[in-house]
Amino acid sequence: MNKGRHYAGVYGFLLILALILIGVEGFLLNRQAKRLPALEEHSLETAPDRIEGWYVRAAVADVRAQPDAGAELVTQALLGDEVKFLREEGEWLQGRVPDGYIGWLPKKDLEQAAPPPARDRVAVNVPRAILYQKAGGVTSVGEALLGTDLPLLAQEGDWLEVWLPGRQPAWITRREVDIWPGGKLQEKRTGLDVIKAAERLQGVAYLWGGVSRYGIDCSGLTYIAYFLNGVQLPRDADMQFQAGRPVAKQDLQPGDLVFFNTSGPGTEPSHVGIYTGNGQFINSRSRQGVVISRLDEPLFTAGYLGARRYLP
Repeated sequence: MNKGRHYAGVYGFLLILALILIGVEGFLLNRQAKRLPALEEHSLETAPDRIEGWYVRAAVADVRAQPDAGAELVTQALLGDEVKFLREEGEWLQGRVPDGYIGWLPKKDLEQAAPPPARDRVAVNVPRAILYQKAGGVTSVGEALLGTDLPLLAQEGDWLEVWLPGRQPAWITRREVDIWPGGKLQEKRTGLDVIKAAERLQGVAYLWGGVSRYGIDCSGLTYIAYFLNGVQLPRDADMQFQAGRPVAKQDLQPGDLVFFNTSGPGTEPSHVGIYTGNGQFINSRSRQGVVISRLDEPLFTAGYLGARRYLP
């Protein structure tokens, strides 16, 4: 046997296998940020007999393309999010969620409720916070996930009372939330703060359309990380690419978003991550979940489209 030809054949096979794997991931990443074509718009309205609005009562609620549990996941909404009502069909409700997407949510995850007047809010800054029946803990009544924001009703020492849709108020510990006076983040945040928010979900599995510790996609990670730092980005990578200020590659700073087309030639982003410095970025990858990746990986070197900055 000619060993040189043998080794060449082995190396050739490994190279082809590597290219195939890169191509598969590229396809999956491309699919990740382009979940659905634009949905047909309807006039958002509330039926005349509805004094109360619809709000998410589950810790996280799936928003699907059709009124079917097996339909494609469009995005997700978090506890307390308002759903702008469109129409009902059986046990499903169609509406627009805060990230702008229109889809179908199961009614079991929703509640008609009248929130308290505009007031301070709390934003959960840990992957999972426990809600309790009373200040001091003991009896759990649910959970609130990273990025959830709820009206603040009262404070007792290190405990905060929050409003829940259609349920009795609950208590949460002060150390697990940020307080937003008047409903908005008042303090200035930096790119390092954005990175810290994203790092809290490091190791979380990838989920197409996901926005929480139970699964998240690339643009869901950037959306939540920036939301917690006072910036509401568009939900998808291609729309995020259209916002913000362009940044040259040599001028990248921690917190900037880096965009890629991972499906071959093209200028439309299919993947996004948060630059962390030293040629690295945190992102949610289809087969790895939330991890730190490098700009010089072949997949990202070939598909790099540019960067955007959203903070001063």
